[in-house]
Amino acid sequence: MKNLILLSKTAILFCLLSSGAFATPKVNINTEYYSIHGATANELRNEMNTKSAIKQSGNTYDAYTSWFVNWRFNWNENNGQCAMTSVKSTVEVNFTLPKWENSNGAAVNLKKRWTHYYNALIAHENGHKDFGINAAKEVENHLSVLSAKNCSRLKSKANSLGKKIIEKYVALEKKYDENTNHGMKNGAVFP
Repeated sequence: MKNLILLSKTAILFCLLSSGAFATPKVNINTEYYSIHGATANELRNEMNTKSAIKQSGNTYDAYTSWFVNWRFNWNENNGQCAMTSVKSTVEVNFTLPKWENSNGAAVNLKKRWTHYYNALIAHENGHKDFGINAAKEVENHLSVLSAKNCSRLKSKANSLGKKIIEKYVALEKKYDENTNHGMKNGAVFP
């Protein structure tokens, strides 16, 4: 019985490996900063409120992450069946973050508060990035196993499925912001 369990675990691992479970999208990250200055917590908050260009639904946000997933695929037609031979995706991630320019001369306590906030902010924004990366992985995994009667149908089927996967992750990302109150529940709040 022990050998059978080991064999089953090996078979499951083989199925995961052969199904593309380890998709590796290419990830390009760009970070843009907006400069802020201040010697007090209130000054820093006012600077972020004033200088942040991140405005949505009447609110100003300290940071923003956007991602865009692009995919390409190749197929082969054989015996009246068209099947995928490769699927590759790219994720473009853009971060917009505040940068405290005159922090060197600031009080130690203020620096500690900022560091705590900024680490929570970065963690929250990395959560957004992960939605894009996970979407790209799912696109690669799901598209790589597709086949169809003809290649035109396969192309249409693949792009339609890719768009549905992206829509799913956009909805999950919105829920993430609702659940974390845009990271505030996890410490991304200043002062």
